[in-house]
Amino acid sequence: MKEDFLHYIWKFQNFNTVELVGTKGEQITVKSIGVHNQDAGPDFLNARLVIDDRDWAGNVEVHINSSDWYAHKHDLDKDYESVILHVVYKYDKPVFLRDGSEIPVLELKSLIPEVVVSNYDRLMLETDWLSCRNSLSNIDSFTLKNWLDRLLIERLEAKVSPINQTLSQLNGDWESVFYIWLAKYFGFKVNSEPFYQLAINVPFQLYSKYEQQFQIEALLFGQAGLLNKDFVDEYPNRLKTEYNFLKSKHRLFELNGSSWKFLRLRPANFPTIRLSQFASLVFRHKKMFALILKTSTINEMIELFDTRANEYWENHFLFDKPSKQNKYTNLGISGKRILIINAVVPVMFAYGKKIGDDQIIERSVRFLEELRSEDNTIISHFKSYGIDSKNAFTSQSLIQLSVAYCKNKNCLNCAIGNKIIRS
Repeated sequence: MKEDFLHYIWKFQNFNTVELVGTKGEQITVKSIGVHNQDAGPDFLNARLVIDDRDWAGNVEVHINSSDWYAHKHDLDKDYESVILHVVYKYDKPVFLRDGSEIPVLELKSLIPEVVVSNYDRLMLETDWLSCRNSLSNIDSFTLKNWLDRLLIERLEAKVSPINQTLSQLNGDWESVFYIWLAKYFGFKVNSEPFYQLAINVPFQLYSKYEQQFQIEALLFGQAGLLNKDFVDEYPNRLKTEYNFLKSKHRLFELNGSSWKFLRLRPANFPTIRLSQFASLVFRHKKMFALILKTSTINEMIELFDTRANEYWENHFLFDKPSKQNKYTNLGISGKRILIINAVVPVMFAYGKKIGDDQIIERSVRFLEELRSEDNTIISHFKSYGIDSKNAFTSQSLIQLSVAYCKNKNCLNCAIGNKIIRS
C-alpha cells in the first residue's frame, strides 16, 4: 500500500461512501474532498465535511497507518492543527492535536473495493515500461482521444516557462528567442547543447551587420571553435581569415571545438553540414519569427526552412577531407519537421499565450495536426501495443505520455491508468 494510492482513492472517492463511520462511531458526510496539495502541509486543503451533524471546514491528512501522524512528526507542526479528518488505510493508534483533542479517523481498509486494489497492484508490478500494455485494447476511443489532447497541451505548457525565461533574459526580443530555440534543435539532439551555446555566444543582432552569407558562415564556424588549426583548402582558410578579423572587431570568444560530436553520426548530420545550413537560413531570413507569424499553411512553413549548405560541402563532410558526392546539402523534410515541431510550434504557442492571441495558439496546434508523425522508439513501441500515431500532434502527445507518466509509473494521474484501476 502506498500513500499516493490512498490520495487517489480519497481524491476520486473511489470507495464505499455510503454511511461513512469513523473509528469512534462518528457519522461522516463528505461535501468537498478539498484541494490536493502538492506542497508541504496537509494533503487536502479546504475540505468540507459533516461529522455527527456538525459542519466542519479544514484540511484532510492521508496516511497508510494512523500512527504515521507521529512518525512524520505532524504532532509538532502547527500547520497540521487545522486537520479535521485523518484518512488512513489502517487504524492502529489514536491521534491527538496539540490541544489534546482527538482527530476523527476514517479507516479505508474495508471500504476500498478489492478489484481496485488488484488493478492497481497489477499496474505497479508490471515490469514493462508500459504498465497498461495488456489492457490498452479495452480503453475506449473517447477516453484515449481526450487524454491525448490534454497531453499535447501539457507538453506545450511545459515548454512555455523556459521560453519565457529566455525572453526575460533577452529583454522581450522574440526574434532572438526564436533564433536560440531554432539553434538548439538544429543540433538534432546529439549536438543540441553546443548549438544552443553557440547561439548564446553569437548574438542574433550581429548577423544584421553583414550582407554576405560567407561572413555569417565565418562567424558561426569560428565561434564554434572549428577554425583553430591550419588548413589546406581555400574555403576553410578564407573562413579562418574572415573570422580572425570579425573576432578582433567584435572581441569574440569562441567555444571549445571538442564539444561537437561527430562519432556515430551519419555524415549528412555532421555539425559542419548543419552549421553551413544554419548560416544559410539565418542569412536568408533576418526576421524569421515575423515571417513565421504570418505563415498560415504548413506547406508555407516547410518552404521557410529551405536551406542549403555551401557548395564546398557537396564533396566534403569535414574540412580538408574530400569525399564522395554529398546528396544531403539541402535540409531534408524530416529535418524541417523536427524544427517545426520542437522550435516553431513551442515558441508560437508561448507567444500566443503571452499576448493573449488564441488564433496563434490554435494555429500552432494545427501545424502539428498537419505534420506527419515523428518516427522514434517511443512511437514504435506504442504502435506495437495498438496505438498508432498519424500526425505530430499524436506523436508529441505519446512522447509526453511516455516521459511524464509511463516511465515513472505515474498511472494514478493518467486517464488511461485511472480507467483501468476503476474498471
